[in-house]
Amino acid sequence: MIAKHRDLFFTRKSSVHHSFKLGPNNTFDISDSAEFRFGENVFINQANFITVKPNGKLSIGDGTYITKSTISCLGEIEIGKNCLFGEGVKIFDHNHYYTKDPFSVSKTDFNIGKVKIGNNVWISANVVVLKDVTIGDNVILGAGCVIHKDVPSNSVVVNKQDQQIISL
Repeated sequence: MIAKHRDLFFTRKSSVHHSFKLGPNNTFDISDSAEFRFGENVFINQANFITVKPNGKLSIGDGTYITKSTISCLGEIEIGKNCLFGEGVKIFDHNHYYTKDPFSVSKTDFNIGKVKIGNNVWISANVVVLKDVTIGDNVILGAGCVIHKDVPSNSVVVNKQDQQIISL
């Protein structure tokens, strides 16, 4: 069953096109002070986890399709038009704050950045996109990649497989 967005969530700073579609079993954690925009014909299919914390900004462009993914927004995440997210995609615009001396990782304090994904981007299964990354237009991110630096437009990124295959 596809739910209508009007039944689910609104904030004062939200803009959701009436064509937005939502599949089953999604979890949304959206703060009252969050700002988000879902463009025309955005389809968030099944089993996604999307969080937009206080003052976070999430934008999803027209014609984008997302399924079984995690989008965790504390700062800003911008997703372009006509993007396709495979299963297991994870996008984070933050990481945990840590110190080296003495070594400590905070459970509740974060370094917050931005993620910008261009138009016509296919993010394959199990890709992780980390904070402070810009992905250009017309990009394919191959399965299992960890994207920790910018990717220029018209690129394909794949995991390098250096394994040796031996016939038995």
